[in-house]
Amino acid sequence: MTRIKICGVKRAETLRLLARLDVDYVGLVFAESRRRVDAQTAGALLAAVPDHPPAVGVFVNPTEAELEHVLTHAPLAVIQLHGQESPAFCESVRQRFSLPVWKALAVGGGEPLENVVDAYRGAADAFLFDTYDPRQAGGTGKRFSWEQIPLLRKWTAPAPCIIAGGINADNVAELVGRYRPAIIDVSSGVESDGEKDAEKIRQFVERVREYDRITEGNAYRA
Repeated sequence: MTRIKICGVKRAETLRLLARLDVDYVGLVFAESRRRVDAQTAGALLAAVPDHPPAVGVFVNPTEAELEHVLTHAPLAVIQLHGQESPAFCESVRQRFSLPVWKALAVGGGEPLENVVDAYRGAADAFLFDTYDPRQAGGTGKRFSWEQIPLLRKWTAPAPCIIAGGINADNVAELVGRYRPAIIDVSSGVESDGEKDAEKIRQFVERVREYDRITEGNAYRA
């Protein structure tokens, strides 16, 4: 089954919906963004929905002191590093906080991605690929060329390959049916006017689960 992460959640009603829909991960953004939450707000949000999906904290170039502050207030299950954090920093974070680290890498930034993945191998538990944008680290809603996904999966194996950027209910069938990423990460694709849209979230999750069933059925018949 394809695992789903809905990122940039700020409201308890959205988090309750994700719990009802059995979404696999909720993303909380602690970096500068219109979706940003602070540590206290994140802690209160998670406490308000005890059966919430595992929480992924999204950071851009944090210090370990900043991570410790957030973790004091919010019980994160995963730390996602979306900036220029070094492999050594990723490994230090893994060791210090005993949590999985997902390292986000930009597709289209110019540096050969295979070399970048190799540099982080063993320092990250999963790799998230998002579309390169010189102005912001992620959440742009832009899609990169999905024809690259088979290579990305090959380079990251056995670590999970997470795909983000420009995914929505209209194109997720292609992503799931053709490329089978381990995890898909969506934010702006389930928003209206910059806020999470409950109906778009429902449609997105239903579409992913539907194509999971179709793909599984085809594999069984083969």
